[in-house]
Amino acid sequence: MKTILIDGLGLIGGSIALAIRKKWPDERIVAVDVSPDVLEHAKRSGIIDEGSLQLNEVAANADVIVLSAPVGIIIDHIKTLAELSLKPEVIVTDVGSTKQEIVKHAQKLTEKKVIFIGGHPMAGWHKTTISAARADLFQSAYYFLIDDTLIDERHKAAARALQGLLSELDVKWLTVSASRHDRIVAQISHLPHILASGLVNMSQNEFQSSPLSLKLAAGGFKSITRIASSDPTMWTDILLSNREILIDKINRFHQYLERVRQALAASDRESIRTFFDKAKVTRDNLNEQTGAHAPNFYDLFLDLPDRIGSLARVTWILENAKINLVNIHILEIREDVAGVLQLSFSNQEDRLLAKRELNRHGLPTIRGDQ
Repeated sequence: MKTILIDGLGLIGGSIALAIRKKWPDERIVAVDVSPDVLEHAKRSGIIDEGSLQLNEVAANADVIVLSAPVGIIIDHIKTLAELSLKPEVIVTDVGSTKQEIVKHAQKLTEKKVIFIGGHPMAGWHKTTISAARADLFQSAYYFLIDDTLIDERHKAAARALQGLLSELDVKWLTVSASRHDRIVAQISHLPHILASGLVNMSQNEFQSSPLSLKLAAGGFKSITRIASSDPTMWTDILLSNREILIDKINRFHQYLERVRQALAASDRESIRTFFDKAKVTRDNLNEQTGAHAPNFYDLFLDLPDRIGSLARVTWILENAKINLVNIHILEIREDVAGVLQLSFSNQEDRLLAKRELNRHGLPTIRGDQ
C-alpha cells in the first residue's frame, strides 16, 4: 500500500484525490491544507484517510507527493521538502499553472537525489474549493509533463509510474519544455483572464451612474467574461509567476487593438471585415484541427426546454445508447432564460449517433448538423 500525499485540497487537489480513491481504493491518501474544516470535510467524506496542517509532519512517510497549491506556495513547499528526510524513491510532482520558476526551485530536490516531475493539468473552473471537486474533472483534458524534469531513465520511469497512478483522470498527456509551457498558457489561459477581468472592470466603471445597464448584459458578454469570477489571489500569483511573457503578450494584443482602432478611424470596412473573418475561420476550425497529440472534439447543440428533468433526459438518452459524452455545457442566452445545450463528443461517429438518437426522441439539434 502506497501513501499518496496531496498538498492542497482545493478544486484540483481534491479532484486528484477523488480520482485516485476511485481507481486505487486501497492506497492511503493523506492531505495537507491550511483549513481544518476542509481536512475534516475530506476525511468525513472518505476522500482522504488523514489530514494535517503542516507539510513537514507527514511528508516523510509519503511515496508520492502532489503539490497542489498556488505557484508561490508550491515554491515555498519545495524549499521545505528539500530540508526534510524523505523516502529514497519518493516522487514529488506539482500541478502549478506556470513551470519555469517551479522547475528552477525544484533543482534543490534534484540535488538531493529526490525525483521531481513537473506537471500541469489543463482543467479547472472558476470555483476553486473542494466542494466543487469531482473525479472526472480532468476527463479528456490535456495534462502537461515537463520535459526539463525528465532528466534520466530514473525520472522517466517515475513519470510512467505517475501516469499509472493518475490513470483514472483520463487525460491526454503532453510533454513540453517549461518555457514552451509558459508561453502556451500565457496565450490561451492567462491573457484571456486579464482581458475578461479588464472588460468587466471597464464596464462596471462605464456604468457607475447607471448600474442597470450592466445588468442588461446577455449571453455574449457573460460567455467571454465568465472566467473573471476566478479566485483573485490565485490569479495574482499566476500572473506574477509568468510576468515577463505576459508583458510581451499584452503589448502584442495592444497592437491588434490599435489596428482595429485605426481601421475604424479610417472607416476601412475591408480591414474590419478581415479582422472578424480571420477570427471566425480560426475559431470555427478549432475542433477540426489535428495534431500528433491533440484530440478532436465534435459538438451538437440543442435548444434546451425550460422544464424540470430536461437535462437529465438528454443524458439518459445518450447513456442508454452507450454514447460517450466528453463534455456538456449550457450556453446562457439570458440570465432568466434556459440556454443552448452544447454536447461534445470525441469522434464524428458518436456525434452522428447522438444526433440520431436525440432526434428520435423528439429533441432536434439546432447547430452542428453537418
